[in-house]
Amino acid sequence: MRRVYPEKTENERLAIEKRFYHYLSDLFMETVKGFHISYEELDKRIEIVNPEVIREIYGNHKGIVLTTGHVGNYEWLGQYFPAYIGLPFLAPYRKFTNPYFDHFFKTTREKGGARLFHTHVTQHIVRSEKGKYLLALANDQSAPAEKSYWVKFLNQDTSFFEGTEKLARQLDFPVVYINIAVTGRGRYKLTFHPITVHPHEEEVGFIMKEHARLLEANIHQAPEYWLWSHKRWKHKKPEGFGYGFTRDILK
Repeated sequence: MRRVYPEKTENERLAIEKRFYHYLSDLFMETVKGFHISYEELDKRIEIVNPEVIREIYGNHKGIVLTTGHVGNYEWLGQYFPAYIGLPFLAPYRKFTNPYFDHFFKTTREKGGARLFHTHVTQHIVRSEKGKYLLALANDQSAPAEKSYWVKFLNQDTSFFEGTEKLARQLDFPVVYINIAVTGRGRYKLTFHPITVHPHEEEVGFIMKEHARLLEANIHQAPEYWLWSHKRWKHKKPEGFGYGFTRDILK
């Protein structure tokens, strides 16, 4: 917190930290409630500001890469939005070691119509999938130093997974950032911000840079709603490397 907000006083940083832990407690209870919550209840709690952005882009292109971060209740949003938008919706997720919990959480997350697959088969899925679909990626975890995109993010050298840009270019899918806002206790608002509709026309790194910029702005709106506890900066930038991709993603 000191590195991200050096201009704030210690009391201001402690206030953000306190609000974060308060929200984390709410998030845990909401996650439990999410095992049985209905679409009708989620519909009362989640506002979609500009769904026409998704429908228009989807209607004119092969599909869409939706990119965001772990802001707010991503579990509820993942259940609600696929049912709301009514379009084929795919998303990778990290497999649980315990088969029971893996099946349980996967089933819960898919009840709104999403189709989930383990992260290690992402390339196989996107190469074999037929037809148009939305591909949702939450890209704010700490990526391996030698296989990532590096950028100055939240006042620190930060690695992002390559997938947001790499998959968009492979699939020729437009990229849309999902801004997530918390509007009240257990209430959320989604706003869509197109990054590009023609990924191949953009300079290499543009998509990732814009993703990082939009996510940073999203976090600054209300930092207590971002998942600060997920070891974001555990990897260090390679010695002598600047910013950008650490390897050629176009191969």
